[in-house]
Amino acid sequence: MMRSLAELTTLRVGGTPNSLVIATSESEIIDVVSAKPNALILGGGSNVLVSDNFHGDVIKIESQGFENDESACAGAWVTVAAGHNWNDFVATAVANGWTGIEGLAGIPGTVGATPIQNVGAYGQSVSETIAQVRAWNRKTKSVDTIFAADCEFGYRSSVFKTNPDTWVILSVTFQLPLGTMSAPIAYNELAAKLKVELGDRVSTSELQTAVLELRAGKGMVLDSADHDTWSVGSFFMNPRVATAPENAPHWPEADGSLK
Repeated sequence: MMRSLAELTTLRVGGTPNSLVIATSESEIIDVVSAKPNALILGGGSNVLVSDNFHGDVIKIESQGFENDESACAGAWVTVAAGHNWNDFVATAVANGWTGIEGLAGIPGTVGATPIQNVGAYGQSVSETIAQVRAWNRKTKSVDTIFAADCEFGYRSSVFKTNPDTWVILSVTFQLPLGTMSAPIAYNELAAKLKVELGDRVSTSELQTAVLELRAGKGMVLDSADHDTWSVGSFFMNPRVATAPENAPHWPEADGSLK
């Protein structure tokens, strides 16, 4: 029996598609995307709202696993399959002493989705640690390696988001510093939760736990048994302004604006 999209999306709504293909490898992803160019592509199923009358084809990417190399002095070079669960990868990174993404714990979805909108939270963004993205180019029918400098990362944006019909992400490679301490805490809410001052550092496992608890307190950590956590995920964008009122919480951006 065909599975409904309510089973495959975090909001738990959506009807039965015409067809559903689960792709578990790069070759399967390429083959099915080539065969069904108009299909809806799903990863973790967050940030998606599907109608009960959806009659299209669906491709769900479930490629798993990662390869890592810690021989370089720059840290761990970790290549992760697009369908790998993002929060699981964050937990793996913390457990292995790979730093730079611990503040992104609890974000729903898959690794392959993170470069698209340059996922970020609590002072970290994936653009800070992504080295390159491997993707199927639907227009040239070839596999491209897009280096970080060419990803056009911005606030919740990237070349993949602005060109949605060009690439299907196959894997993402991260360059993660080795260590067990976080970067200096830059968010008041997070500092208060950790009972530290702004600018202090804590262990990456402490920070990961604190972020998960903060998100859970807002109903933002998905739980299949808890209806109150069923949502499209956390996808809001803070406004970007030229100046901020005195004492207003803000975060400086690379272009000089504030969010």
